[in-house]
Amino acid sequence: MLRLNNKRDQGFYEIMEAQAQAAAEAADEFYKLSLDFSQMPARLKRLEEIEHEADGLCHNLINMINTQFITPLDKEDLHALTDRLDDITDTIEKAASRIEVFGLKSPGKDLPGLVSQLHGITIEMRTLIGLMRSGFNQETLGPVIESIHATESKMDKSFRKALTALFADDNLDIRKLIQWKEIYEIIEKAVNRTEHLASFVESLMVKYG
Repeated sequence: MLRLNNKRDQGFYEIMEAQAQAAAEAADEFYKLSLDFSQMPARLKRLEEIEHEADGLCHNLINMINTQFITPLDKEDLHALTDRLDDITDTIEKAASRIEVFGLKSPGKDLPGLVSQLHGITIEMRTLIGLMRSGFNQETLGPVIESIHATESKMDKSFRKALTALFADDNLDIRKLIQWKEIYEIIEKAVNRTEHLASFVESLMVKYG
């Protein structure tokens, strides 16, 4: 089992854990927005700040990868991990910002439920990244990865239900339908990217376990 060797190795994991925390914080901020649009400017500003902070963490880790001769994992694996983590936060911020771009005034009926599931899977992902410090043990990481897969499967059903409701609403303006459809699709993409990260960690379990 792979274990941390020194403080240098801990630095790599500390940054990845901070990236995972940023994604969870972004999802939490998005969830609060999904319940109430009255504080939209402040919520979106905070999301932009989180996304900027997450970009900085990604750049810091890439610099560490490129300048350190010895790294706790292969350099290509570390690059893949930090890029995937950054993509999750970017996608969350993108979904939330569409609300302002489209000038939407109130939450869609299914928005809070979808974002709640997004928030939940980012928390699971944060747990998964934190556990990597102790190595790639199947008994430790396996249950978390299985839970992430289950959450993504549940999200697929919720996404299809939300789309069905959109297209079934005869009172919904076609422009609003298109706008909400795009937002829901970006939320689904954020969930999928989180599951893809879990699948990648699963492959690392085979490589390093």
